[in-house]
Amino acid sequence: MSVQKVRQMLSASGVEYRFIRLKKRAVSVNEVVKYAEDEVKEDEICKTVLLRGASGRLYAVMLLGMRKVDLAKVAQIVKEKVSLASLSELEKLGLEPGAICPLTIDVELLVDEEVFTRQKVNFSSGDPHYGLEVSPKDLEKLVEFRRARLSSP
Repeated sequence: MSVQKVRQMLSASGVEYRFIRLKKRAVSVNEVVKYAEDEVKEDEICKTVLLRGASGRLYAVMLLGMRKVDLAKVAQIVKEKVSLASLSELEKLGLEPGAICPLTIDVELLVDEEVFTRQKVNFSSGDPHYGLEVSPKDLEKLVEFRRARLSSP
């Protein structure tokens, strides 16, 4: 989905947001901080990780960028064993690492409880050159998701 379509979706919802231009494609938290044209706080950066269940069903997990997905916790929530999706599975969905937007991905979304401890969060807009900043409390106005403790340090 293009940045323009994401912008239209956000504007239609009445949610306050900010796009963050990246000078270069960023995949890691450190790269986002380094390449962001505007100030971005490391502890507000989130990532979205794609997982594949034993059934073949796909799940997306949004969590703070410095955390790791706890696959056992996710498995308890979704009631099946999960593993990281392969690069080819991402490509089949038209996705690439570092550019998975949790608002537009067409799979079940799970959001880590810790995301809601921040005043604002930054994550991919779906375009590798733009991040998006919103208040976590506004996420439910934008997308359906399940909220649970899903990460480990």
